[in-house]
Amino acid sequence: MKKDFIEVMYEKRKYIIAIGLILLLGISIYYVISSKVKNNNSKQNEVIVTTTLKIFGPKTISLKTGEEYDDPGYYAIDSTGKIRSDEIKVSSNFDKNNPGTYTVTYQIDDKTLTRTIEVTGEAISGNQNENDNNQNPLELSLNGDKVITLSVGDEYIEPGFLATSPDGKNINAQVKTTGEVNTSKPGEYTLTYMIEYNGEKKEVIRTVVVIDDTLVISVVPNKTTYTNSHVTFTIKVEGNSFQTLVFPNNVLNENKETTYDVTTNGTYTFTAYNINGKSFTKSVTVTNIDTESPTGSCLATINQTSTNIQVNGDDDLSGIANYIYYDNGTEILKSDNNFYNYNAKTSKIVTVTITDKAGNKTKINCNIEDKSALDPIKPGANEKIVKQGETDTLKVYITKKSKYYITRIWAYDPYHQLNKFDSPEYGKKLYRPKTLLKKAKEKYNLQNQLLVGFNASAFYLAGVYDASEVSKYSKYNKTSVGTLVITDGKVIRNAYNHAYKTRYIVGVDKDNQMQVFTDKSGTSKKAKEEKKKWAQEVIDSGIRNTFTHASILIKDYKKSSTKTNMPSPSTRKNRQAICQIDTNNFALITGENLNRSDLQNIMMNLKCRIGSNLDGGGSIALFFQDRGSNSISTIIGNKRDLTEVGYFSELN
Repeated sequence: MKKDFIEVMYEKRKYIIAIGLILLLGISIYYVISSKVKNNNSKQNEVIVTTTLKIFGPKTISLKTGEEYDDPGYYAIDSTGKIRSDEIKVSSNFDKNNPGTYTVTYQIDDKTLTRTIEVTGEAISGNQNENDNNQNPLELSLNGDKVITLSVGDEYIEPGFLATSPDGKNINAQVKTTGEVNTSKPGEYTLTYMIEYNGEKKEVIRTVVVIDDTLVISVVPNKTTYTNSHVTFTIKVEGNSFQTLVFPNNVLNENKETTYDVTTNGTYTFTAYNINGKSFTKSVTVTNIDTESPTGSCLATINQTSTNIQVNGDDDLSGIANYIYYDNGTEILKSDNNFYNYNAKTSKIVTVTITDKAGNKTKINCNIEDKSALDPIKPGANEKIVKQGETDTLKVYITKKSKYYITRIWAYDPYHQLNKFDSPEYGKKLYRPKTLLKKAKEKYNLQNQLLVGFNASAFYLAGVYDASEVSKYSKYNKTSVGTLVITDGKVIRNAYNHAYKTRYIVGVDKDNQMQVFTDKSGTSKKAKEEKKKWAQEVIDSGIRNTFTHASILIKDYKKSSTKTNMPSPSTRKNRQAICQIDTNNFALITGENLNRSDLQNIMMNLKCRIGSNLDGGGSIALFFQDRGSNSISTIIGNKRDLTEVGYFSELN
């Protein structure tokens, strides 16, 4: 008959019980071993703190019956630097009235020290008066604690003492103190206070304990060069009494080594507290975070065969690191220079990326100044060339007509190449034009250069002009006629009294365009204020040199109807005039027997945009010097002394 499951299990119960006991024993052993391992690991990782207990003064103190016991002091500190003196438990069986040997016990944690007190003499009964002689004892006591604890670097301030004679007088002056405290060095320092009075001697001791619970904070940044992100400080606190660290944002941290991130410049203070409640600080200043992009502007000047790129970059904090130049999106140079002479014409799309030392970048579009010089206008095949000179920056062609000379001038940069030279004794002495030109060559190092010179300005000369203004204002004699005289960017004179009712001046502005300015204020009382406005208009245009005694002949490619300020416009006289054909091409007309209409017709044939009359009569003058030559050729004129001479020269 087949047995069921219960019957089978019952028959094998002994085996099942044995297996269960074995499993239970194995589990128990496992837990015991695991517990021991954990305890061992815990003990290995546990920081054991020990405490040092000390008592000061003699370990055995002898007293007379009835004399009070004054404990010399005690002290406790643990291995972390924490002072635990106030945790010491002091107990004693001392009885001052009965002779015997007594014990004072000092205990903290598992540390115990004892002091012995020996009382000698006869016992004092309860009704016995200790001071039968009605005399008070000599007293010497300390102010403050008998054991004072200081940290290294603290200042020790003496709390003082009190000495009282038996008759109640203060006798502090007779107390002698020995010993000293050096708070710069850890240790235990004893100060002894002693007095002798009428044969009686008293002595007390104070102990000053100087401990080194100083914390030293080091703060090291991960970056000292400029950055546009953040600076991470590694903070480390050294000292065995550390308790907590306070970050600049007032967050507490209990790690002796940690990190702290800052994203802005400034001064950051870290404060560490020791377990005795003292604080130590460390401040660091961050100046190398720059998150602002640089600023700037750029000008690309396109010349005939090259392009000059000038960048004005600015970065207040880290400074500019480099510039990357692009032509139509293609990088052409990376440099720390803020200018680049690109030896080619550009596409007129010039950009520059400015990078500062922190890595911030700014891309700017350059303003384009197209100074690609127009081709020089040369004389026709049938014209007779008298003088000719050609350089990279100046080309001069002088042709002879029946009654006049046409001087065609191509200047690479007219603003800087059209100049004038004043008499070294301006307003006092006059010179011939050729002499002035020679002096200009010496002063401005124009020797062996290609240049063309001419007279442009009339001048005051007493007796020549019959005008009241000349005689009244004699200081203007022998100066150019114009009320506003500018030479090489400097204002030489700005006067409103003038022999002519209307004043004109001509010059080339900073955009290389010739302009003719007119002042019609005359010599009225109002003229003084009007001339200021007029002068400012001229200066603001950037005119570097003015030429006077002019009247406008051509304006916007058309003849001007203005006839004022040109002596005898219909009469044929010696005349000199200047016109601008385009940005780089100019023409001088110098000749005899010419009137206003003649000058206008010549200028119209030359297709001048603007033209003006200059000085004439005996003052006309035209000179030429070829490159490599040191001599000036006189083409026409040079008959009258002048105050100034104009000239085109090569570009230095």
